[in-house]
Amino acid sequence: MEKPVKVRLHIMSPVHIGCDDVYEPTSFVVDEKTNTLIEFDPMDFVKTLNHEQKNELVKVYSDDNLLSIFKFTKRVYKPAIGGRKVSISSGLSEHYKKVLAMSSYDKKAVIHQFTINRTTYNPQNNMPYIPGSSIKGSMRTAYLSKLAKDRNIAGRKDKAKDLEHELLYGGFDKDPFRMVKVSDFMPAGDIKTKIIYAVNRKKCKSEIPTMADSGPPQILEIIQSDSVFEGIINMQQPEKMVGITKAIEKNEFLKSINAFYMPLFNAENKVTKEIDAGTIVGYRINEKFKNKLGLTAFLFRLGRHSGAEAVTIEGNRYIKIMQKKGQPPKFLDHATTFWLASETSKPTSNNGLVPFGWAVMEIMQWI
Repeated sequence: MEKPVKVRLHIMSPVHIGCDDVYEPTSFVVDEKTNTLIEFDPMDFVKTLNHEQKNELVKVYSDDNLLSIFKFTKRVYKPAIGGRKVSISSGLSEHYKKVLAMSSYDKKAVIHQFTINRTTYNPQNNMPYIPGSSIKGSMRTAYLSKLAKDRNIAGRKDKAKDLEHELLYGGFDKDPFRMVKVSDFMPAGDIKTKIIYAVNRKKCKSEIPTMADSGPPQILEIIQSDSVFEGIINMQQPEKMVGITKAIEKNEFLKSINAFYMPLFNAENKVTKEIDAGTIVGYRINEKFKNKLGLTAFLFRLGRHSGAEAVTIEGNRYIKIMQKKGQPPKFLDHATTFWLASETSKPTSNNGLVPFGWAVMEIMQWI
C-alpha cells in the first residue's frame, strides 16, 4: 500500500469553487468608504429594530421587493450590530450605490446583476476550504489525458464518459481512481477572500472590449492568491481480484499533472500577454517555484472558470462554441474566449485582468 502524501496547495490566481450559495441581501450591507461587505446575523439585525421598523420589515419582506430590502437594510443597519467583513472591488461599491439609487424595482436588474456567489466555505466558521472532490477531479482529467496520449487515442468526439471507460478498461468497478482518496484541503494560516467580477474576453486582441463581445459579468467571491491550504492524498494499491486492471503509480501520477497543465498554462500566458492582460500569474509561479516544478511542486488548476481545455481530455476535445442568436453552435478543439478576474464590471482595457484557478500542489512529506 502506498503511503499517504501530505500536500500543500498554494493559490496563485483567484479561485472560486461554487457551493450553490449566495450572499443574501437580507444579511449584508456594503461600506462604500472601505470597499467592504459586512455580513451579519439577521437575528442580530432584527433585535435592533424598533416597533415601526419591524412592521416596515414585515411589509418589505412580504412584498418580495429586493430593491426595498436593499434600501431598508442599508438605512437601518447600525455598526454596533457588527458582522464578518469581506473585501470587495471598488467597482462593486459603485455597483451597490447604483442599485440603492434606483427609483423603481427592476427584478431582473437587481437579482441577476447583483447576485454575489459565495465560494465553498465551512458554515461553522465561515472559512473557505478546497473540497477534495475538486482536487481529485482536476487530477483525474490530467491522468486520463496521459492515458489517452500513451495509447495514441485522439480525435474522439463521443461522450466523455464513454472515452473514460475505454481509457480505464471499464466502468466504476475497474476505475483505479476508486483507490485515490483525497481529503478536503483546509486553511493553513490566514486566508483572505474578496468579491470581484468575472468578465469574459476573446482570446485575441481587441482595441475596445465590449459587452456585446464578452457577455454579462458575474460577481464571485474568490480565494486570493498567496493563500495556502493543506490536505492528504492517499493512493492505495488495490487488492487482488478487485477488477482494477492497472493501479495508479504515485510518481507517474504526479508527473501527469504537470504534463497536462503546464502546456495549458503556457498557452494561456501567451494569450494574456497578447491581449495586454499581463503575465503576473506566471511571474508569481516562477518566483516561488522556479526550481521545484516537476520535482516536488506541480502546476494545477481548479474551480470555476478554469477553462474548457482544463476539464477535457487532451487530443479529444470537442468544445461547443455558441454563435450569434439564430446561428447554430460550432464545435472546436479549443475555446475562443476565457474568463478573467476584474475589479470592475466593464473594464475599458484588459490591463490588470487575471485568469482564474491556477495553483501549485507542493509535496510536503510521505506520512
